[in-house]
Amino acid sequence: MGPELARLLAIRGTATALGAFSAWQTGRLTGRPRRAGTMGLAALITTQLGQTLITDWHSPLVLATAALSAATLITIVQTPGVSHFFGCTPMGPVAWTTVTVCATTATLAAAVPPRFLPHHAPEAP
Repeated sequence: MGPELARLLAIRGTATALGAFSAWQTGRLTGRPRRAGTMGLAALITTQLGQTLITDWHSPLVLATAALSAATLITIVQTPGVSHFFGCTPMGPVAWTTVTVCATTATLAAAVPPRFLPHHAPEAP
């Protein structure tokens, strides 16, 4: 793994963790533990989907896969029996808005820094 990839993974990993943590922490302060866990999980997945989209949003396959993944997430979380099976709980509009804001902020946080950080020149053999 080269330094550029390591840097990108560190930025994206940190942004994803902060997005999930922010949603979880907000859920923890405003609701029950299961709701907070569901919010954290949904923000983590949504942030990863957002990062995938900013990487290759021109690809119809990537767009379709991201849309299908988001629909699957929503279906699993919002269907009571299925949600409970996965250890989640259905969420209301406030929780989904929190998840969306946290995931969007984390996605942008992962997209912007690499554009402004200096790139390292490859090392000579």
